[in-house]
Formats: sequence, C-alpha cells, structure tokens
Amino acid sequence: MTTLQEKPTSMGGAAPTPAARPVAPINLHVILAVFKRNFTSYFSNPAGYVFITLFVFVSACAAFWQPIFFARNLANLDTLNTYMPALLLFFVPAITMSIWADERRQGTDELLFTLPAHDVDIVLGKYLAAVGIYSVALLFSTSHIFVLMSLGRPDPGVMFATYLGYWLMGAMLIAVGMVASLLTTNATVAFILGAVFCAIPIALNLVAPAGRMISALTESGGTPGSGGIATWLLGPLTEDRMQRMIESLSVPSQFHDFGAGVIPVSGLFYFLSLAVAMLFVNMVLLGRRHWAGGQKSTGRSLHALVRIASVLLALASLNVLIGRTGFRVDASEEHLNSLSSESIELIKQIPKDQPVYVQVYYSPEVPRDYVETKSDLLNLLKEYAAWGGDKIRLNLVETELYSPEAHEAEKRFGIEPRQVRTVEEAKQSSAEFYLGVAFTSGLEEVVIPFFDRGLPVEYELTRSIRVVSRTGRKKVGILNTDAKLMGGFDMRSFGQNPEWSIVTELKKQYEVSSVAPDSPIPSDLDVLLVAQPSSLAQRQIDNLTDYVKRGGPTLLFLDPFTVSNPSLSPEVPKQPAGGPFGGGPPPEPKGDLRALLDLIGLEWPTTQIVWNDYNPHPQLADLPPEVVFVGKGSGEPDAFNKKQVASSGLQEIVMMFPGLFRAKSNGSIEYTPLLRSNDSGGTVPWSELAQQGFMGVTGINRNARHVRTGTSYTLAARLQGTPAADADKDKAKGDDKEKKADTPKPAEIKVVAIADLDMISDQFFDLRRNKVENLDFDNVTFVLNSVDVLAGDESFVSLRKRRLQHRTLKTLEDQVKEFDKRRQEETKAAEDAAEDQLKLAQQRLDKQVKEVQERKDLDERTKEIMLANLQDVANRRLDVEKTKIEDEKRKKVQESKGEMERRVRGIQLGIKSFAILFPPLPALILGLIVAIVRSSRENRGATPTRLA
Repeated sequence: MTTLQEKPTSMGGAAPTPAARPVAPINLHVILAVFKRNFTSYFSNPAGYVFITLFVFVSACAAFWQPIFFARNLANLDTLNTYMPALLLFFVPAITMSIWADERRQGTDELLFTLPAHDVDIVLGKYLAAVGIYSVALLFSTSHIFVLMSLGRPDPGVMFATYLGYWLMGAMLIAVGMVASLLTTNATVAFILGAVFCAIPIALNLVAPAGRMISALTESGGTPGSGGIATWLLGPLTEDRMQRMIESLSVPSQFHDFGAGVIPVSGLFYFLSLAVAMLFVNMVLLGRRHWAGGQKSTGRSLHALVRIASVLLALASLNVLIGRTGFRVDASEEHLNSLSSESIELIKQIPKDQPVYVQVYYSPEVPRDYVETKSDLLNLLKEYAAWGGDKIRLNLVETELYSPEAHEAEKRFGIEPRQVRTVEEAKQSSAEFYLGVAFTSGLEEVVIPFFDRGLPVEYELTRSIRVVSRTGRKKVGILNTDAKLMGGFDMRSFGQNPEWSIVTELKKQYEVSSVAPDSPIPSDLDVLLVAQPSSLAQRQIDNLTDYVKRGGPTLLFLDPFTVSNPSLSPEVPKQPAGGPFGGGPPPEPKGDLRALLDLIGLEWPTTQIVWNDYNPHPQLADLPPEVVFVGKGSGEPDAFNKKQVASSGLQEIVMMFPGLFRAKSNGSIEYTPLLRSNDSGGTVPWSELAQQGFMGVTGINRNARHVRTGTSYTLAARLQGTPAADADKDKAKGDDKEKKADTPKPAEIKVVAIADLDMISDQFFDLRRNKVENLDFDNVTFVLNSVDVLAGDESFVSLRKRRLQHRTLKTLEDQVKEFDKRRQEETKAAEDAAEDQLKLAQQRLDKQVKEVQERKDLDERTKEIMLANLQDVANRRLDVEKTKIEDEKRKKVQESKGEMERRVRGIQLGIKSFAILFPPLPALILGLIVAIVRSSRENRGATPTRLA
C-alpha cells in the first residue's frame, strides 16, 4: 500500500490528514542551519553580551552579597541555589521572548516554513540555539567557582552536580518560554507570558489550595470506575499527602538533590521529560497553521488540548513513580548518599541461617523538615535489602496514628509517635508522626524509636544490623561518681535526673551497667567510663587505681571546670547531700588523684583552664574564649592525631572550659596526644575564672585576664604501656628463669583521658539530632571512637566519621585570625599598661608610708595616727586611680575590638565587591570587543564624509 509523503507547506497550504501523515524524520542539516542562524545572530549583537553580563552580575549578588554567606562560612553555592529558580524566572523569558514572536512580527516565519524542512527540525533548531545561549551564559557564571576557590576549597563533585542542575532547570524552562513566544507577535507580551508560564513549575510548592481541592475530589472512591482512580493507584490522597506530592513536582524540590552533590534519576527524568513535553506543545501550536477554519478547527483545538493534557498527566505520573525508585548517583567527594564499603562488607558477614528482620514504621505524611530524612532512610533500607537478599528481610509499614499498625509498633517495639514543632507557610504548628525502625535476629533486638533529622542514617542502620546479627555484646561499665551519668535522685533539686545521652547512645551498641566504686571493680568489663574521678573519696579512688593497674581499659573525663555543674570541679569542696543547708553526716572529702595519675604517667593541673580565640562560626562570636574549637582550620597541624584511629578523620570538636594534659617526666607510659588546640591562646587560673559565694561557684568571670602564651595544649591523650614499678620488678626477676616463668606478666595500662566533661553534655546530642545549621561537631563521634578503641572493636569507627566535610572560607579565616592576633596584642598591651600604672600608684603609697615611718621627730603614737590618715587618704585615692585605670583599659580594649570588627567588615566588603564585579568582566569585555568589531565592519567602505 502506498502512503502519502508529507510535503512542507506554506502558511496557507492544507496538510494531509493526521491518519495519512507519517512520522517526520529528523533532518540534522536543517536543525544545524536553524541553530547557527539564531545562535550567531544573538552573539553578533552586543545586546546579547549585555544580557549575559547582567545574568552573571545578578547571580553573583545572589551568591555572595547575602549576609548569610559569611554567617555560614562555607565554600559552597547554597545561597545561589535558593535564588536560582527565581532568577531563571526572568532570564529565561528574556532569551525565549524573540524566538517566535520576532519571526512572526517581521514576517520571516513564512519564509522559514517554506523551507524544505519539517516542523520538528525548526523547533529543535530554535530550541538548541536558545539552550546554547543559556549554556554560554552559565559557562560565564562558572567564575563563581573560581571565587569560591580563592576563598576556600569547594567540593568539585558538588559544583558539577549543582551546575548540571542549573543547566537542566534552564533547558526545561526554555521549552516553556518558547510556548509563550509562540502565542504572540509582541516580544514584551512574550516575556510576560514566559515569566507567568515558568512560574507554574517553579511555584508548585505553594499549592495548598490545590492540594485540598484534589484531595476532596479523590476521597469519593477506592476502585477504578467509582471516581477514585488516583486513590486506587496511589493510596488515600489526604490533603497533606496531595500537597507533598505536588510539591515534589516543583522545580526547587527537584533541584534540591543536585545542589547537595547528588544526581537523581528522578530529577534527570523530570527536567528532560518536561522539556520534551513543552517541545511537543510547541509542535502542536506550530501545527495550527495547517488547520482549516470553522467547526473543524474548533474540534482540532479541543483534540490538541486533550493530547497536551494527556501527555502532561502521563509525565507527571511517571515522575511520581520514578521518584519512588530512589536511584541516584553521588557526585560529592564524601559519597555520603551511597552505601559505604564498610556497610557492604558487614552485610556479606551476616550468617545466612540468621537473617535480620527490619520493621520500619513510618507515617505517610511527615513535616517538610523531615521529608529528606524519611527519603534517605527508606532509600538506604531498600539498598540494604538489595545487597542482603535473604539475609535482610525488610518490611515497610505505613503507620497512621491510632491504627492497628501503630498499636503493634508501640506494644511490640516501644516505637511511639514523636511530636515535632514545625513552621510551614509562616505558621507554627505541631505534627505527630512515626519514623522508627526495629531490628531483630533470633533473641537479639535493637530499636531506634525515632530518626531525628540530624542522625547519621547509614551509621545507625549498619550498627543496628551488626549488633543484632552477632551474639553477645561487649560490656561497658559506668562508674558511679557525683556526675551521675546513669541518672538518679538529686538531693539538691529533690528530683529524678535522667541518664545522660552518652549512656543512651552506648546502650545501642554495648551492654551498659552501673559500677559501684565502693568495692573492687570487676575485671570482666571491656571498658570502664569514669566521669570526674576527682569527686570520689580516697578509698573509691584506690579501687579505681587498682582496676587500672590490672589493665582495665578506662576512659577518664578530667575536667577542671564543669560548666554544667561547677560543684564537680576539683577545686570545689564536697557539699553535703542536701547542699549547704542540708542535714545529715558530713560527706567524705574528695580524695587525692596523684597515685592514679602517677600510675598512668599523666600530669593534670587542676587549676588551669585553657582558652583560645579560634572560632570558625561567626554566629557563635559571643561565646567566651574558654569555649575551645579544635579543628583542621585552626592552623594546628596536630589538632587531630592522624595516626590514631579514635581521632583521625575528625573535622571539628568543641570543648567548654577544658583543662590540659602533660606527660609525666621519666615515665614508662607511652603518652600520645589525640586532640590539641592551636597556639593562639593560653590558660586562665581557676580562681580568676570562678565567681564564688556562700553557695559555692555562683558564676563565671567574663573579664578574666587572657594572656597569650604561644603554646598549643593537649586536650585529650591516650596512655598505654607498663608502669615503671612493674617493669623494674620484671627486669629484676629476669635472672631467675624459674621464678620468671611462675610470675604473671605485668598488666598494660589502657587509658584514654579527656580534659573536658561538658563535651558530652546533652546539648551536643541535641545539636547532633536537630541538625542546627552548620554546627556539625564531632564530640559524640570522638567519644564513641575512644570507647570502641579501648574495647578492641573498631568496626564502626570509619563509618562513624563519614559526614559532610566542613569546607570553610579559609582565606577569610586567615585574615580574621591575623586581625584577632593584633587585637590580642593590643589588649595585652593595655592590660600591661594598666598593671604598671597600678604598681606606680602602689609604690607612691609605699614611699609615703616609708617616709613617715623614718621620721624621728615624731613619737610612735603620732606616727600611727599619721600613717592611719595617710593610708586612708591614699587608699581612697588609689581606689579612684584604679577605677580610672580600669576604665581606660576597658575603653582601649573596646576600641581594639571595634577596630577589629571594622576591619573584618572591610574584608567582607572587599570580598563581596570582588565576587560580584569580577565574574561579569569577561562577558562585558567580550561584548565591547564585538561592538567595536561590528562598528568597524559597518563603517568599512563608507565615504568618510558621510560618517557621523
């Protein structure tokens, strides 16, 4: 059978019937010709470069001019990611407004359509030209990356994924803008329509009314044919669920993963499919010229609308389904969004005859802040199940409040709904939902009642699977001290204290028990955790010393100033159980730790508190310098000991009013620093820092003098080896082989000491759970690593360290650090000058007293009266001078601090100016060159007298 061949027709020609028209083959030569025509015409005009310059300039302002850029202190484009969809809302229509509108206004479209080409060739040629123009503009904007590289070290994988997301966003919106240009002959109207059309996919996250309407329409049925087809396919469409689903189809939601360094297949399909759909709409609208007028034209219009709506609905459904697969490529340097080799190896080690059953109870709708956590949890669990096969039996249970599933979760595993306060649509509200997981294998069971959004998902899952798949847990003992890590009744507040979060965390991996210090400590413990041993009585310290001497692995927290409870400080005498006014027998005094410290070869000055001025977080600038930040960016090369498993790979730790450690001289114990501050600090005596009263320590002196010593301090150390006394005994018995054979080998000391207890206070666990801005500290990780190392189980250490690298603006930090160093020097000079003036005033008083005492014309009684009067007047004068000197010192310190703030703001202003003025320069210079060349060509050959 012979088919009709479609011939290109002019605007007035009639087209073959749709049934007879075959699919038109793509003509690459035509596409390339149309592409060259539009692309070169755009860049042969200086106005095109003006557009690119403006685009780069505005995007630079969005990226670097915002105050939050310096507040976050991170070398990334998060601020630009927030504004990029809104920027494209205006810049994409500026590209597309003339694509069709100018052709129709100038009448060149008739000439274009009479070419031996099909509609698809012309549409693709124009589309690729617009995408090429946008790609060039985006290429010029990559100068933002060079700005970041001059300030810090951005993640190249995240930058690649981010710019891929930018390109896909633009490519999709260009197809939308072309539809608007096809509807009018006026370029201005095309721009306005383009902005309106592009706003629809960008603003889909503002669709609460639409969600309510669709939800109401789908509540009528649960089977096809009863009006509830969407309900039958996707389940009950509640208002929240419908809103979340529509939000997931918005441009910002689809771009989010790209900005984090992840390339999701669902995102790729979303942008590409919508671009194809809009090109299809272009084809349909372009084909209107073939339609005859009258009733037949109306029918074809309705038919085209149905086709377009069907295509859009089909693509939206496919996007929802593909989004559920969760497949994605992790382009970031850390690869946090894919399973680590440690997790995969653990899955392989699960015995085939002991499968792990994973029950996940989750609510269908969760608050916006928890959508990403829920998605990561479910996607990772599916990956575990895929790798594990029959070894991991995954059961995902959608759990509504008060449902049978909710009853099962609460009764069987103790998983209860969590009430979380949220802020959505400028309204504060609370939401109650399930997000818990239970792991069982045989008689072993581990339950995570709720996944807070800051918890490291892979680490929690891998640890739980490993714990239940192996019989028997190692034992961790918590020694009962006045710190009360296990909780208990508090005689001062007459209330019950809960256990510390560190204990709850240890229970997820170990068998944790309370250990009494009054009797010998059992030797079957794998690790003993001791908080503030200085609060123990002497006989209790002796029991602890004996346990350490027997080779018991011990984690010691030795804090000279416990901010959470100052009465635990070694310098504070032990109070009665009921406080200063409490009755009952007096408590046993605090014992002496010297024997224990001598045994482990450690020197701990209990009256010295370390301070340091390094602080990489501008939002925490008001913290006192005794809050010490230990990090790679501090300038201390050994901030984290790279050779020790417990500390290598860490990024940042915060210690509050910590102490310091030194190795005992002539000791046989190997002393290995784990954490060290930099040398831009010093120490403050405990007596100057603590404000004491009748009730004990009542506050902290914020005006204590800080003198820079130029020394870095060890804040945590590992101690191992054989004590000197035991080693000497063993050597003395070396000559007697028979006696040596009967003598047991001396036990090896295994201790990790940390000079701060507040670093594991509950506030750091709250920061970890709630994921507060960029305050992602490694306090919990370091302590858990230390416990694992002492217990001889390092399988989770590397996995626990996997987290997003804190990439700060190093150049800015270095300049600020230099200014802060000058400020410290000026402050020290002011304090020294004030001290010298006070000494001079005191010397004058002493000289006057001496002169009176040496006078021989006065009797003793007269001397006493004169001295008393002189001292009274001189003391009053001295007090006035002291006040004046202190005021002058305080004024100089404040002036120095103000000058530093002005310099820092000046640096930030300089960086802002460079960041927004440098990126547009290449496009601007190229535009000027094109303008000059074009002007010279236009004037070439013209009569000089006719030139203006």
